[in-house]
Order: sequence, then structure tokens, then C-alpha cells
Amino acid sequence: MSEQTKAVIISVGTELTEGVILNTHFRFLGAELKYLGFLTIRSVQIPDTKSIIFEELNRALGDSNLVLITGGLGPTSDDLTREIVAETAGVKLKFKEKIWETLLCRFTGRKISDTNKKQAYIPEGFQVIENYNGTAPAFYGWIRKTLVIALPGPPKELEPMFHRQIAPLLSKEMHLHILEELKTTVLMIPESVLEEALQKHRKKAVTWGTRVAEDRIIVSFRGGSLSDQEKAFRGLEEEFSQVRIRRGDVKPNYMLFEALKERKMRIALAESCTGGLLGKLITDIPGSSEILWGSLVVYSNSAKESLLSVDPELIEHYGAVSREVVSAMSEGILKRSGADVSLAVTGIAGPDGGSPEKPVGTVWVSARKVSGKELYQKYHFPGSREMIRRRTAISALLITECLVLERDCPYLSGPWE
Repeated sequence: MSEQTKAVIISVGTELTEGVILNTHFRFLGAELKYLGFLTIRSVQIPDTKSIIFEELNRALGDSNLVLITGGLGPTSDDLTREIVAETAGVKLKFKEKIWETLLCRFTGRKISDTNKKQAYIPEGFQVIENYNGTAPAFYGWIRKTLVIALPGPPKELEPMFHRQIAPLLSKEMHLHILEELKTTVLMIPESVLEEALQKHRKKAVTWGTRVAEDRIIVSFRGGSLSDQEKAFRGLEEEFSQVRIRRGDVKPNYMLFEALKERKMRIALAESCTGGLLGKLITDIPGSSEILWGSLVVYSNSAKESLLSVDPELIEHYGAVSREVVSAMSEGILKRSGADVSLAVTGIAGPDGGSPEKPVGTVWVSARKVSGKELYQKYHFPGSREMIRRRTAISALLITECLVLERDCPYLSGPWE
């Protein structure tokens, strides 16, 4: 596939060209298009300027068979993608009542501005692609001999849309033969360590692509036989354990949610260094009220003492970041809530507050069942304040899932480097 499968990626947004937002689309879309057999000949990011967008789109139409435009589909005056695509195609924008009705349903209970009607206009003759994670629908159509697909800008909308809708669409519209792939979720493993392991467990014609997310790395094994892909997956699983290597694209918060939901168990959270991040990750999931009692952010020592009945002498003797205190926290929140499971975290997220004995990145996690069984672990996480908090949350979710499922946690002995 060569001459017939050239692609161009155009990312629209002044916030991208001015460096306000990092453009992650090039890496994601480039890798996905390569897997599908496309040669991406150009990736550009341009401001919300009509003349520049128009020029780049026409340039792409002249030397490619596929154009992906990201961004510019919102309701504001500087969202120009739909107008420019329509003008380039020589058609008018057409109001789609169904899109407007969907938007009204999304805004139930809130006032919707008339400017949002702009999102219900699509170039005549183009097809709508529903956005399950946002308000701006995507659309696609042919301009001369080139397929043009306009996609939403936010990665949390674009990436799931590509996997769920765009890849099958490209297969159908451009008659692609997409090989089967085995998706794998990798947890608590540095990217460099993962790459060494992938090379070690390489099987014949099997290749792979990786996508790094905030809470996991997604590996897609491609090419070769399904048997060889499975062997590569098993090699990773044997090296890092079934806790850190999962089949499919799964998120740590959903993994714990499903484990609790299946067993009809409720969890209570006591958070210090994560400052509510664990509660956010769980409540990001629709239906989380079924499994979550609540979360107490006990940041200060006095909060730990008054809200969780942590003995002040424990804090004075061992320090707030200690095995003894985190255990008392998980016990205290379990008694206070009446939940089936508790999870407590305490640590030093930095950049200040560390000491030679307890440097920045020192974290303790404790998960406890009402039966009294407890899993706990000490970590030393490197990185920024945000990274330490994020890694603490992910580790805590996995420890708690192991407790709920009553499975071994072989990863507990090693740090997340």
C-alpha cells in the first residue's frame, strides 16, 4: 500500500501553536495510521485562522488520499473547521435536527446557548460520526479523490472515537485489510523497562505499538500469527505477573470498580497525599455510587486524629507517613463508614517536606477488609508532585483490587521506577 494510501494530519487550534496545549495527536494518529497501512506524509498544527486552514486543507487534497483534521468543531466563532470543509467541497452547511436533539439531551437541566446550534451544522453530503465522549460530533466525506475526516480536538474524545468508529470507517471506505491485534494493558512498569521486555519476548513477525496514558501503557501486538501474539503476551505476563499485565485496554479504576460491583461490596477512602484523587478516579465511573461510601481527605494530622481516630502518639512516634499511621487510617475509615473495604494512603508528594529518612516520594498504602485482612506497602516514587500522586493512586487501586479478589500481589516487592 503506497501511492494510494498517503495521509495528512492537520491539527487546528491557536492554543496548540502558542504552546498552551501540548499536541498529542501526531503520535497517536501517526501510529494508528501506520498500523492501518497509511504513509503519513505530513503532520501540521495551525492556528484558528481561516486563510491558513483553507490553504493547508487544499494542499493536503493535492497530495494525499486521506486528511484527518482535528479541532475547530466547537461552538465558538473561532471554530472554523466545518465552514472551511464545506467551502472547500463547494457545498453548504446543513442543520441536522438529530444532532441538535442529542445536544439538548446532553444539556438536560442546564441552559444551552444558541451558539451551540453551530455544532449541529454539517457540510451537505457529509456523514455524521457520533461523539460518545463530548458534544461536538465528527463528520466525514469525499472531496474529489480524498477522504476528509473532521475529528474533535480533546484526546479523551478523539482517541476512543478513532478506535471505535474511525478505524472501521477507514477499512470500509478505503477497502483496507486490517490484521487482527492483541491489546494489552501494562501497569506500573516504566516505558524503558517495558521496551526491553518486548524485545526479549519478540516472536517472529509480531510487531507492536505502544500508547502511553496517564495511568497505564497500552501495547498492541500486531502482525504474525495470533498464536505468536499470544506467546508474546504470555512472555510479558510471566515476567511481570498477571497483576501488571492485563488483556485488553482496561483502566485501574474500572478494574477495582468491577471487582467491587461483582461482589456487591462498598469501599471507603481515606486520602492524605492524593488529596481526593482516588475519589475522583472512582467517581469518574458512571454508577460509582453503588460501590463508594465516600472519601475523606485527611491532609493534616489533626484531621487524621479527629475524623479517623488515629492515635496522636502514633503520629508523634512514627510520623504521619508510616506503616502504623496508614494502617490506623484504613481501620478508622472502615469503622466510621461501615463499608466492606477501606483504602488509605499517606505520603510526601513534594517538592518539599522530605528528609533523609523519608525522602520526597515516600508513600504508604493500606487496604483493609471488614474481616480484618490487610494489604499494605511502602513505595518510593520518583517524579514530580503530580506524578507521585498519580502513581500512588494507581498503586493503591491495584492493591485494593488484589485484596477484593483475594489474589497474590507479586508486584508489591518492587518500586515503580
